[in-house]
Amino acid sequence: MFAISKALSNAIVMQMPDKFDNTKVDTPAADLRSSLNSLAAEHFALATMGMEKGFNGSKDYDYVSWLENANTADFKAAIGSVYGDEGAAQFEKIWQGDHINAQAELVSAQVKGDEAGEKAAKDKLHKFAQEFGTFLGTATDGNLPTADARASIKAHEDTVIKTFEQYASGDYAGSYDTYREGYKLMFGVGQALGEAIVKQNPDKFAETVMPTDMPKTGMGGASESTMNPLTAIYIALGSLAVLTAGVILRKKPVSK
Repeated sequence: MFAISKALSNAIVMQMPDKFDNTKVDTPAADLRSSLNSLAAEHFALATMGMEKGFNGSKDYDYVSWLENANTADFKAAIGSVYGDEGAAQFEKIWQGDHINAQAELVSAQVKGDEAGEKAAKDKLHKFAQEFGTFLGTATDGNLPTADARASIKAHEDTVIKTFEQYASGDYAGSYDTYREGYKLMFGVGQALGEAIVKQNPDKFAETVMPTDMPKTGMGGASESTMNPLTAIYIALGSLAVLTAGVILRKKPVSK
């Protein structure tokens, strides 16, 4: 869907250059923003989906967890493409510890009716918001202020928790309303981080220069793969021909 929106927005901008100040949608900075938006939104979707499936004891829970790992690997590669291996390693340590693991702990405590466990898990998630906000503020040299980063990540965690708790209580209408709110919130996070990175590295994201140090991430969850989130949108444009032809491909279910 990101490829479709890019193709459509590019066509509209080319059709009405004066309306859009003769700008372009096809720039390294725009691709970075779009990639971060995609990764952040996918994380929110998988996190809430995984928590709901864990609560229900669904048989496909492990598959959602596998996809969360794939998303983490892609995010790590994107961070590493800008801040190197050390920055990527720091990202992964914070992201996985009091974040992904804490979400699973919250689900387990909810199923068991363990109020103390629920509080401990929520405390971890709020601690993550502080730590990850600090990481982003430091990594971007303050171009994304630490206080703003912390507030944005806390808002994200709050919507994850609220979406899950409403679902667990049977308030499905409320849960999906909060889900939509939380999903849209991630685009603000991606945009703010993207703008901070571009401001910090103007030469790397100049319109006349394409980034050369691209993250090697994949569609299959392995960071060693050759696909990367900053260029995948170009490759995905090829799918438009299939879409317009009305061909729908379905994955066969994977049997254990």
